Amino acid sequence: MTATSLPEVADGYRHPRALGNPILDLNPLTTLWVITALIVIGIALGGWVPPLGVSALFVLIALFAGRGGSYLSLLLKLWLAVGLILFVLRALLTPGKQILIPLGPISVTAEGIELGLEFTMLVMSICGGVTLFFALVPMRRLTIALERLGVSPRASYVILASFQAITDLGATAKVVLEAQKARGVETEGSLFVRVRAFFPVLAPVFLSAMSATEERAIALDARAFNSAGKHTSLIELPATPKWEIVLAALLLLAAIGAIVGGALGWL
Repeated sequence: MTATSLPEVADGYRHPRALGNPILDLNPLTTLWVITALIVIGIALGGWVPPLGVSALFVLIALFAGRGGSYLSLLLKLWLAVGLILFVLRALLTPGKQILIPLGPISVTAEGIELGLEFTMLVMSICGGVTLFFALVPMRRLTIALERLGVSPRASYVILASFQAITDLGATAKVVLEAQKARGVETEGSLFVRVRAFFPVLAPVFLSAMSATEERAIALDARAFNSAGKHTSLIELPATPKWEIVLAALLLLAAIGAIVGGALGWL
């Protein structure tokens, strides 16, 4: 880093941190509320078409936010691993009068397919919303927003450390597996071979996690984390604009309207 770039770096920490995209720059709590309200609206409207529309809307949001590739990859895995299984089980195990495909003691019915579609779309809209939130919101920004809302710094740190630990454990496991592979240990092949190679990795991974936890505790103590004074952060979020508040209010009204309309049979 050159001497001329140091003032620029320092000046960057004097202003709220922007990510350069209007969707990514939303307050994390606004993003959470928008996604939650859309999920509630999709569920309250009933049937399988509204949740499917909400899922499609989540894909569009991810594309406009520049997270389309990673989000679609995760979503496709969820649909194959969770959605397909839920649909098949519902279609096979739901009794009905209109039998489409008899399969001995069980059969595929028109009622089972309809209920399977409805239940699967409902679950996948929830999964898609949760996946979208974590694709759009870095945990650091979320914890800062929670602290601004009045959440204790200790609670926000627990949230951040929990999610960071998952990432760290995965990265450490990959490093240990690569080291085992370099030593000639067979780590690729059939499912049995991979499982057999995975269990010896658990001990060094958890020992590394415990060591990292101790290092974090020392670092927090060195930064006076337990001090009673007001905590500061290198990253500051921009002030929440009024249009975000209006958007949250409109979605709140829409969610309440969908719930009331669905309960009273208006929709």
